[in-house]
Amino acid sequence: MAKYGLDLQGENRKNKKRNRTLVIVFLCFAILLGTVSTLLMWRSYNYDFNNMFIKPDESTTAAPTTQISDITYTGSYEFLVAVTDETKTQALFFNMICVDLSEKIIRVVPIDSNIADSGTGLSCEELLIKNGINATVLFLNKYYGIEIDRYALLTENGYKSFFRAMGDITVKVSRDIEYDTEDMFLELTRGENVLTPDKTYKYMKYLCETLEGYERSKANAEIVVAAFNAFCTTERFNSADNTFSIIIDYCESDISIVDFTNSKDELQYLIPASSKERLKVFVSDNIIVENAEVIEDEE
Repeated sequence: MAKYGLDLQGENRKNKKRNRTLVIVFLCFAILLGTVSTLLMWRSYNYDFNNMFIKPDESTTAAPTTQISDITYTGSYEFLVAVTDETKTQALFFNMICVDLSEKIIRVVPIDSNIADSGTGLSCEELLIKNGINATVLFLNKYYGIEIDRYALLTENGYKSFFRAMGDITVKVSRDIEYDTEDMFLELTRGENVLTPDKTYKYMKYLCETLEGYERSKANAEIVVAAFNAFCTTERFNSADNTFSIIIDYCESDISIVDFTNSKDELQYLIPASSKERLKVFVSDNIIVENAEVIEDEE
């Protein structure tokens, strides 16, 4: 009968399936229309579609960072550098390193080893050998009317080890040098010379054996200036912590790792930001200079 009569149940199933399909199609159309409308509205307000999928804890803008170049430092600091022979029975030279953060200037000031303490009658060299570095610092503070912040005392071997750790420097000499003794041989030509660490040590020895007092310290101050120019670079600063831990063992000093860490921003402030800039370091005759200007080397 079902074969030839009306199949009402089958007809009902077809109607339900068709209705269900129409409902699904309508819902999909409504969802698509709503999504497109929302996106168009979002776009009309200049919103970024990329921001729709950022997690709640993610920030779309980076926090502003402060660069060293944006900061201005002030203040001045004095550091004493003294070098003795290996037996510590002779002072080879004294240099004062004066840092002026306001002007971004480093002055290397030669100290005459013969200046004497009126109280004891001892010269600067004698004070160092007999009473030590601390007594020398106190004397120089009184003599120059300053306050030395830190000191570094090196022997000849410490001096040599320092440059072996740091590398070559470039110095400028005013005449040809040929120095031949039983202990060493040194040959330099007039003008600029690239010195290896061993040759730097020989040049220092040559200056100490041929000059005295203030002139000896002044000539060695030029080596200190050359060292600043060679080593105060951005590349060097990136490994400054490791370098400090190495070179501090070569000298007697009251500069601690804490002192170094606390002053790293100031040190970086002095370093030229690009190859177009030049470190402002030079030899000066005065411990204290008002409105100091950079002294360029004469050709």
